[in-house]
Amino acid sequence: MAWRSRLAQVKPFTSRMSAGYGRTWRAARGTWVGIIPVGYADGFSRDLSNNDEVLVGGRRVPVVGTVSMDLIAVDLGPEATERAGEEVVLIGRQGTDRITAEEIARRRDSISYEVICAVSPRVARITAG
Repeated sequence: MAWRSRLAQVKPFTSRMSAGYGRTWRAARGTWVGIIPVGYADGFSRDLSNNDEVLVGGRRVPVVGTVSMDLIAVDLGPEATERAGEEVVLIGRQGTDRITAEEIARRRDSISYEVICAVSPRVARITAG
């Protein structure tokens, strides 16, 4: 199983700008923040707020701020070259790295089946093979 999305926006953040409900994350330095149109209504648990990573450009980037209903934010770093429209991998492989449901389950103190079953019907499915 793979779960992919795309960067909807990439925004510059200056030091101390915040992301997420309740301003639970503040940029420690100037950086680029990517907005991904996936949230808890899609099955991306709020337990992963400030506590997960996704793959962008073949590298891991942290989820920052509180997971909202329809989006998450990620810190792409101060030297980011990614732009809106680029692929994001929430579960699966990109480049030489991989994020598994088991890895996400460990962060949530859960099991991989719960992670997979939580993916909402509003997330498009493509059957391969």
